Amino acid sequence: MTKFRRLLREKGYTGESFAKACGVGKSIIYKYMCGNRPISDKNAVRFAAILKVKPEDLIGSCSNPDIL
Repeated sequence: MTKFRRLLREKGYTGESFAKACGVGKSIIYKYMCGNRPISDKNAVRFAAILKVKPEDLIGSCSNPDIL
């Protein structure tokens, strides 16, 4: 299970409900949840704000510290 999927479950989101909350397509969220697509630093910051976690909690580490 990816960190992203685990956090969504912990916060009570489904892929579809999280997609609606952040305004992106659910197919993209499902790709992130399955680990088929890496989460960009920009989206990690955006998603982390919604989930009330650090971007690093979603992807391990953010490759561009300037975006934080």
